[in-house]
Amino acid sequence: MPELYDILKAQYGKCPPDCSACQEACVAERTGEEACSGITAIHIPEMEFHSVTRCSQCSEPACASICITGAITKSDTDGIVRIDNERCLGCGLCTLACPYGAMSYNPDKQKAFKCDLCDGNPKCLSACQHGVLSFLKGRSITSYFRDEDVFSPGVPNCTGCGIELGMRFTFKVLGKDTFVFGAPGCSVFLTRGVSTEALCKLPTYMCLMTNVPSTATGVSRYYRHIGKDIKTVVFIGDGSAVDVGFQPLSGAAERGENLIVICSDNEGYQATGNQRSGSTSQLSRTSTTPVGGKWQGKPQSPKYMPLIMAFHEIPYVATAVMSYPEDYAAKLEKAMAVNNGMSYIHLFSSCPTGWGARTEDTIEIGRRAVETNYFPLWETENGKFRFTHQVNKPKPIEEFTNFMGRFSHLKEKDLAELQQSVDDRLELIDNLCKMSDK
Repeated sequence: MPELYDILKAQYGKCPPDCSACQEACVAERTGEEACSGITAIHIPEMEFHSVTRCSQCSEPACASICITGAITKSDTDGIVRIDNERCLGCGLCTLACPYGAMSYNPDKQKAFKCDLCDGNPKCLSACQHGVLSFLKGRSITSYFRDEDVFSPGVPNCTGCGIELGMRFTFKVLGKDTFVFGAPGCSVFLTRGVSTEALCKLPTYMCLMTNVPSTATGVSRYYRHIGKDIKTVVFIGDGSAVDVGFQPLSGAAERGENLIVICSDNEGYQATGNQRSGSTSQLSRTSTTPVGGKWQGKPQSPKYMPLIMAFHEIPYVATAVMSYPEDYAAKLEKAMAVNNGMSYIHLFSSCPTGWGARTEDTIEIGRRAVETNYFPLWETENGKFRFTHQVNKPKPIEEFTNFMGRFSHLKEKDLAELQQSVDDRLELIDNLCKMSDK
């Protein structure tokens, strides 16, 4: 398969007026002949447009193809497109070939120049205090895609299903020495199959919603008894984790059972018609918390299951979302390393069908959940809390809710109420992180 590389991402047209901090940081980092910025701030006040241009490190760079001296090359190791100044003639053809306007030319030095990601540690990233720039680390997850997918390429889940995406990636990371336990819900289509046809190449067992951890415990103990190293994985939805299946989950955590538990949370009983669950967001519209008359969505605040599990004092608890796969992969690796108790990962999973969202927005909804702090990314290892993705400048909550019909009824006062709930939860996690630093 093609390699995935790290890349600098910029939110198009989101820069504040007159800001050029990224450009200044780039110039400060470069010396000598390269003392020109590889990232360019663009400000057009009359159009109220403010953005940046930077190299996309193209997989097939047009600038390299047109360079007659071979001065421009793309590295097979880190994917960065670089210019060899000694071979550059300064003809400027590369600036014409680049479709993104990311190649620049210095007429005084008669040399082309561009962003080289500071060899993998872009200084513009830390200089940007407005959240416009982000660094996407594709290289860290490339190795997981070399093996065969353990699930069938065709499954009956809805288009854009966040749970399907999460399951496929989860078991790419966990590997083949894995026994999967599931329960009724959207994930069961992948683990159980359809009719008499299996859709998963791993050993799986279909449980009731109320006994998944109990059943998995028996298998885990058996494998431990015979000395076989098998990962026992419970992959369930919020109904089986937060609601009807909470007691056996809590019991297994308290007993110190060596299970990897992943709750794929789509905030409702989506497989049976979008009924509310204990993790359904406050004010969210579901089939059992409708909008109209005296009803304005779910009135109660959701249970915050990751923190509930953390207070069981199990070795590892984390939150994750497929919009940040490198973060999720690192957390799965940590979960696999635990051998003295349960690890629990709460996976935010978009549901376009139940949430009234476009199928193509699944990844973006997860990203907005993090960027607004609706779903902060954190972990706790042996009681020590820390954020794994710090949001320096959070977006307002409406930049998350606007993607979904389930929140389309919210008025200004409702958004303010939801924003306050998000801020309060973040403050709680932040305080736990600060306590862990002492």
